[in-house]
Amino acid sequence: MIRTLAVNCAPILDCSQDAGKAAVETASDEMVMEAVWALFQFSLLVSLQNHSDLSLNALDDALKGFYQTKFIF
Repeated sequence: MIRTLAVNCAPILDCSQDAGKAAVETASDEMVMEAVWALFQFSLLVSLQNHSDLSLNALDDALKGFYQTKFIF
């Protein structure tokens, strides 16, 4: 699912710069992509075989980033 999520949300990035969109619509599109990106990062980091302090901190940051933007869904 995570591999297709970013691809399915990619049109948001392409259309987020449309001149006809209001600033609120553009901001919400950016928040959706931030949430998708954080979830994508988290899923990639979880799949690592070994975890160091650096990867655990990155996991924590990705999860916090997702929780900060998940309300957009």
